[in-house]
Amino acid sequence: MIRIITIGKVKEPYLKKGIEDFLTRLKPLHKVEILELKDKKTIELEGKDIIKRIKDDFVVVMDEFGQECRSRVLAEFIKKKCLEESGKIAFIIGSADGLSEDVKKRADLTIALSQMTFTHEMAQLFLLEQVYRGFSIIKGKKYHR
Repeated sequence: MIRIITIGKVKEPYLKKGIEDFLTRLKPLHKVEILELKDKKTIELEGKDIIKRIKDDFVVVMDEFGQECRSRVLAEFIKKKCLEESGKIAFIIGSADGLSEDVKKRADLTIALSQMTFTHEMAQLFLLEQVYRGFSIIKGKKYHR
């Protein structure tokens, strides 16, 4: 299972539509869920809420300062963790203020979607697209060219 844990709800209709589209595309390929947590007064409180939701997941923190990852590398990572090891991956996307140090320390891996900064809403869409692209690579579908 892949979970995307994020702070705040997606408000922009065009982003919601894109996110729903990729969730629909992913449904026959793998179980993917999004857990949108409420904004809190501080990133420390948000971090406690995130950590409560992480169980035995392999935790991937999304951070602009993380290591860059090509789509084929992400596909191999997903294949190994989800399909071969039958594991669970939790991708964590912080709020506009980022993530607490506790969440960053809990991370098993920190990756960047880009060196640019995106809203958490855009990050959800871009991450879902990359997860879908990863499964397309794994399954040999034409989506990834």
